[in-house]
Amino acid sequence: MNRATALILLGGFVLRGLLALILPPGYDESYYLFYGQYPALSYFDHPPAVALWSGLGQVLSSVFRLEPVFALRLPGLFSYAASLALLASATGRWFGARAAWIAAALGSLSPLLLACGGLLLLPDSPLLLMMSVLLWWLSRHPLHAPRRVWESLLFGLILGALCLAKYQGLLLVLTLALLRLFDSLRQRQLRWRDTALVLLGFVATSAPLWIWNAQNGWVSFAFHSGRSAAAVFHWQGPPLFLLSQLALLFPSIGVLLLLALLRGPGRLLQALAWPQLLLFLFLSGRMQVLASWLVPAWWLLLPPAAALLARPGLWSRLWLRLLVVVTAVLTPVLSLAAAAHVRWGVASALVPPAADTSGQLLLPAALRSELSRHPAIWKALLDADVIASNRYELPGFLALALQGRTRAQFTTYSGDNRAFDHWRQQLNPQASRGVLFAVVGDYAPISSLAGPAADRPWRFGPLRPLGQVVVRRGGRPAATLEFYGFDPSLVRSGRSL
Repeated sequence: MNRATALILLGGFVLRGLLALILPPGYDESYYLFYGQYPALSYFDHPPAVALWSGLGQVLSSVFRLEPVFALRLPGLFSYAASLALLASATGRWFGARAAWIAAALGSLSPLLLACGGLLLLPDSPLLLMMSVLLWWLSRHPLHAPRRVWESLLFGLILGALCLAKYQGLLLVLTLALLRLFDSLRQRQLRWRDTALVLLGFVATSAPLWIWNAQNGWVSFAFHSGRSAAAVFHWQGPPLFLLSQLALLFPSIGVLLLLALLRGPGRLLQALAWPQLLLFLFLSGRMQVLASWLVPAWWLLLPPAAALLARPGLWSRLWLRLLVVVTAVLTPVLSLAAAAHVRWGVASALVPPAADTSGQLLLPAALRSELSRHPAIWKALLDADVIASNRYELPGFLALALQGRTRAQFTTYSGDNRAFDHWRQQLNPQASRGVLFAVVGDYAPISSLAGPAADRPWRFGPLRPLGQVVVRRGGRPAATLEFYGFDPSLVRSGRSL
């Protein structure tokens, strides 16, 4: 690793560290908190790598007395630095030393990439690490080159580990398999032994994924495939989604990555990126596609994008140098400004309240302080056997705020329970003290869950109002939580009645 790459990695780590200290926990992070406590059951949404990151973060918080949210993000902060180092090494092998540090710089500056892969507790963090391991390996062992026995086995192990990070890894593995098959057919040499060894390594590594799903009715694949079952295709979805991606990548970086896809070197990387891009652009016309779902495609395009910028004579153009300086300055400044708004609401006067839901990202310390000012609610939470909400993302906020202060188990009761359907089986059937909470104005009030309507997903016994808590951000009310007492042993699923 050259000095320029090392300095870029250090600067990117410092930036992400500052953002990690400022930002309150996100919805997904508060949910993935429980993955670290129930690793085997995390498979419902994602393979177990993000559970490992979550569990490691919680261990670091406990051992070193670190702030819980920052500790949860530490594994991602370090793994992203390793991902960029491996990516830079692969880029240097393919396109030269200048392209290596440019690739590291692009990955360190793009808000979408650094947030999903190196800041927030998301499955994209281990996914990008394993993708970088794969690219590093391919830069030294080309896909179509003959392999020795140990190389074939190790390649299969890498592919299997890729699928333990996120289900999107399966698409990458399938694309690689099709590329290898096409090349073998073209050369009229199928290489059965090599294929069998790679498959053996893949199955050996990814076995936990298949075993858990086989034991649970393949629920993970049924859940994810069912999300795209829309009857109507909205043609405005793909272009709008692509435009939002370019904005989140930062426009200059996003346009460069598109140029790398269409005109850059690196045919293999482009072939791996196209299926990712086309699939999720298509799905954006049928369903809500999360911004992070295209992160693997953009990651694959960083090396050819860096190769485009590393061309001799290109940097003599003044407009390009100015664009690079603007990008290098604005991306960290805007990232820190956005984080400051989410934490303290500094731009509340400029952002319409209806369009700004960032106030519902509850900082554990602030939430704990507000809760402690309401004795009835505070006592009920400390004494509870079960704490639940009407959204699967919300219980984690209370779990972080009450960490070390409650023995309650956490769950959710809603139409979309995610893995809580499995975790709920571990609840104490004798539990009688529960607290149910929700954000006021978010969905129908919690009290309606106790009504007699046949379409209620859950039926509760009597609900005892405990009160409301107003959580403030920057001195202004940001979210209001309502709390009810209930008896968990009386809860029944409306679907079973």
